[in-house]
Amino acid sequence: MKKDIIDSIEYKKYNSSYEKEVINIFVKAFENYPLFEIVKDDFKKEEKYTRFYNSFMKSLFKATIRKNECYIGISNGQVIDFVIIDAPTDKPVGFFDYLICGGVKPILKLGFFNALKFLKLSDETEYVVKGIKEPRWHLYFLVVDPKYQGIGYGTDAINNFLIPFVKEKNGKLITVTTNSKKNINFYTNNGFTLIKEETLKYKNRTVNNWSFRMDL
Repeated sequence: MKKDIIDSIEYKKYNSSYEKEVINIFVKAFENYPLFEIVKDDFKKEEKYTRFYNSFMKSLFKATIRKNECYIGISNGQVIDFVIIDAPTDKPVGFFDYLICGGVKPILKLGFFNALKFLKLSDETEYVVKGIKEPRWHLYFLVVDPKYQGIGYGTDAINNFLIPFVKEKNGKLITVTTNSKKNINFYTNNGFTLIKEETLKYKNRTVNNWSFRMDL
């Protein structure tokens, strides 16, 4: 990635004026993500799953930023990427947060009991890192606009924003989890250490889960 591109990125705290743009990136970036696609077979038609997915992702984003901080990377007035960070003192995002952020609609689309199982699975993806006793900063989401993926923006977000940000707060540990195999090399190449690989279950389906830590 060219240095002039890296230098053109400015990171700033998210505010609601960017909501439409950021949610659009969030929805597109996770379209084929294994954790979310695991419920696809619960829908008889593709378009019904798509409506659920779009509705769920919007409520997920809004629920997450209720408890955690979001910072966006901007270049030439356009949002390129963003990170959502869970500080050691932040309270966990819960079921109530989803409900008041529009979660009722996707829950009804998926079915109440399926939704409970899916939310339980989502919680299980973080059991390993939540079991770490040291104070930790958790990289909840690192999202790059699909139009700009693969050219270094994610690496830039980690090295030129996330690490300096956590160090400035006197943080000593960053954790992250992923359900996508292609992200393993990305995180290990950017200073994270794989601490556990596991297989999680949702009904009769499974999804892989990888947990990482970075000691600063």
